[in-house]
Amino acid sequence: MNWGFPTALFALWLVPLIGFLTIRAHLKRRSTATKFVDAAMVARLMPRFSLVRTWLKALLLMAAITLLIVAAARPRFGTYFEEMSARGVDLIVVLDVSRSMLAEDVKPNRLERAKSDVLDLLTKLEGDRVGLIVFAGASVMKIPLTTDQDFYKMMLDDIDSDSAPRGGTLIGDAIRKALESMEPRVDRDQAIVLITDGDDQDSFPQEAAKQAAERGVRIIAIGLGDVSEGARIPKRNEDGGLTFVQHEGQEIWSKMDEQLLKDIAATTNGAYVPAQTLSYDLGQIYDDQLAKLTQGEINAEKRKRFKEQFQWFGGVGLILLLLEMMIPAYAKTEESSEVMV
Repeated sequence: MNWGFPTALFALWLVPLIGFLTIRAHLKRRSTATKFVDAAMVARLMPRFSLVRTWLKALLLMAAITLLIVAAARPRFGTYFEEMSARGVDLIVVLDVSRSMLAEDVKPNRLERAKSDVLDLLTKLEGDRVGLIVFAGASVMKIPLTTDQDFYKMMLDDIDSDSAPRGGTLIGDAIRKALESMEPRVDRDQAIVLITDGDDQDSFPQEAAKQAAERGVRIIAIGLGDVSEGARIPKRNEDGGLTFVQHEGQEIWSKMDEQLLKDIAATTNGAYVPAQTLSYDLGQIYDDQLAKLTQGEINAEKRKRFKEQFQWFGGVGLILLLLEMMIPAYAKTEESSEVMV
């Protein structure tokens, strides 16, 4: 047997307590009456007490409550097969993991902030297939298109600045890698969410964006980082101390290239999100930009389902409750009827 809401079964401990209190109340009522008048007068003034009737009502009440609690727990047994088809879009997150993404102008740093925002995005992707490509000096497919969000979250948690080969930031190559990873489809829309600080080393990202536009793949470009002063790129030395990346004796300051990301988004009829150093909701961006995309069938399969049976337990429980209410607490006697008259 399978349960839809098993925690409701914890309420079963109330059943014996209710039975005990019901019987005790009947006994208490009679013992209280004897304190005011003698036993003979109690027999004439009060209806005849029946221990059998008291127990019967208590058992019916306990059985009714037990069945109603079981019904609330939604018991399921018996199986059937249901044809299920998932519909959604194909979405690949292209995440910059270059050293410049360690800059801390976005707290705690650009990369960790991006990972957190991708988790927010996942909450919106019901039925959508989502993949993950990380890039720096080269692009690496970390997660092929999948609907398994638990696996996605586990893999995303392990992403760091060493997840892709270093040696630059090649945005164009990452976009091309994403296009290669998505089989062209006419039955559903496809999109790329690019999260980067826009620092590119001659990988021709505009040309890659044109290829995406030709295939009808929209690019949502999220720009992280300060566009004016930028931020230094931290690193740890051999002693574990914090230093900053230098070039020819000068500290490197990484600034977000806003214009490049605007051009990429405009070329694909996508959107540019100037997150910069501010907070933003990637889930809301999905609602605004991607939720209305054409959703195609991703897979169709038969799934085993359990039949809901709570209605039988609830129905019998209500019947027993009505029976308990219909049985009088005391049996009428001729003597008590005469006295009452």
